[in-house]
Amino acid sequence: MKRVTEALKAIALKKPSARAFELAGAISTLFKLNGVMLVVTGELAFNSYASSVSKTSELEFAAYAGKLTPRLLQKIMRGELGAQGSVSRWELLGIAVRFQFESAVALKNLCRDIATPYGVVKLRPAEEITAERILGAVFPSKNEMARGEALTLLTQALVDSFQMDWLALQNLCHQPEYRIGEELAQLRSEAKREADARGLVVNQVGHHWSGKTEPVVVQGSLPLDTDPALSS
Repeated sequence: MKRVTEALKAIALKKPSARAFELAGAISTLFKLNGVMLVVTGELAFNSYASSVSKTSELEFAAYAGKLTPRLLQKIMRGELGAQGSVSRWELLGIAVRFQFESAVALKNLCRDIATPYGVVKLRPAEEITAERILGAVFPSKNEMARGEALTLLTQALVDSFQMDWLALQNLCHQPEYRIGEELAQLRSEAKREADARGLVVNQVGHHWSGKTEPVVVQGSLPLDTDPALSS
């Protein structure tokens, strides 16, 4: 308990973006010690791939492995972390923390890991987030915000800010629940033109993927094999 208190005090001193990552690491570690692996599904995952910073601070989690239960959420969030709230909705260190009981990840093998001093943060696959943004951009009507977010993700992937599995994304967009294969091709071409216009170096691999699954590590984070402070 003393380690948790000390970790929270240290995290509270960080800038908002770093605070969110490190708090996500601490929460992920505590749940892992209780048999549940979490995955970040919302704003923090999008911002990580988009290389952007949100004006609001919010963490959204779902179970990657194991089962989230109301009792476990109460035990960790209130009992161990001292968060304010109940069951699936909390606030801690000025950050809203939300939990989904249903898994929000289909392509689990494409989750990316980010190391923090307090544990590894697992991110929902960029391919799923991108497919959702493209769908939101065109169906049932046009949405410029979703379109802009989709273009940002595609551009960042094209210039290798993160490694997109283009084949997985293409397959996902052609699934019956999406049916946005043509829109993916159009937006990807637009993203490439935008990157070219900005003088960015575009990866010419196209839809072929190298097959690597290297983790994403944020600047200033620890290597993935570093023991987090909470579990030592």
